[in-house]
Amino acid sequence: MMIDRRAACLGLVTALALSLAGCKIVPIAQEQTAEAAGFNATTYAQGLWTAQALPHFTADAKPAAEVIPAIIGDLTGAGDKFGYRPGEGSPWSFIVSGTGTVAAKNTESRAGTLVLSLEGAAAPLEVTLQIGPVIRGNAIRDALPFVSFKDFTNQIEYANAGKALTALAVEGVAADVTSVAVGDRVTFIGAISMAGASDKLLVTPVSLKKAAP
Repeated sequence: MMIDRRAACLGLVTALALSLAGCKIVPIAQEQTAEAAGFNATTYAQGLWTAQALPHFTADAKPAAEVIPAIIGDLTGAGDKFGYRPGEGSPWSFIVSGTGTVAAKNTESRAGTLVLSLEGAAAPLEVTLQIGPVIRGNAIRDALPFVSFKDFTNQIEYANAGKALTALAVEGVAADVTSVAVGDRVTFIGAISMAGASDKLLVTPVSLKKAAP
């Protein structure tokens, strides 16, 4: 009886080995890439940028001179009054517009910035605009209520959509960023994303123009 059991076990192991020999082990990263292969993030972003995204930013923008001090004072209160988030636990998104004088321009780092002395605030206030080419976060994607995670197949598609939307924002202000210098007065529209009060407050612009002195 013992011999029969051993023979049966050996047969099972042999069958399993032959079965596995015909299988291809695919690393998780490759599998995820394959899942997202049918989604073109650039095409997706371009399809809604001019018709939906830019009009939404323009229509929904609130004065940065009011919103930013509110964020600094009480993020949740500012979110309830000025912001948007798709659900509890998601970052707060704010769309702001304003005018300010360029106090500093950093293009030495790939995460370039413009620091503006903001006009219209109750107290002196500086705001930092991300000008790229490297942009932190997904403020552009997260500020658009019609771009929802549930509309994508997986996290990779959602992340790639965010990158593509951010790339269009950077591309849209690139020429104006190049021409702006310290001391120039500029107007802007942009998005802020804040997961917590300790986050660095950064504006990702979708519009940046020189203003009259």
